[in-house]
Amino acid sequence: MTLLQFSFIPLIEIGVWRPDLLVIFTLYIGYRFGSIKGTLTGFLLGIIQDSMSPNPIGISALANCIVGFSAGQISELKLSYNARILASFLLILVHGAIYFLVYQFKTEATYISLLATRVFPNTIYTFLIGLLLSVFFRSKSGKF
Repeated sequence: MTLLQFSFIPLIEIGVWRPDLLVIFTLYIGYRFGSIKGTLTGFLLGIIQDSMSPNPIGISALANCIVGFSAGQISELKLSYNARILASFLLILVHGAIYFLVYQFKTEATYISLLATRVFPNTIYTFLIGLLLSVFFRSKSGKF
């Protein structure tokens, strides 16, 4: 999954906007297997992602852990498919907000500008890719 993120995603990124397949996978694991496995998946994928990028170690792991744990908690609520889609959008948004909250200390950009130029576009892009994958896999297996 990490190799796919670093090899395929640069081909479809638009400027600095890029979907995050690792967040989509973390959401899936959290929804499917619960909070503990979602948190562990988020942590491991985040550490691998951080080790392959120039960003501080732990920045992605923190955001992914929170998303994986939250997805597991949401899965226990037994929400409808549409409610889970909305929850996924919000969790992707939370992921970006947490990531860039920490990232802002490494750059001279303000948090508000990072929200406007990175978090919202990346959230929408990641959500659309995740929705496309969800529709595809839901139609194949009948369940996502």
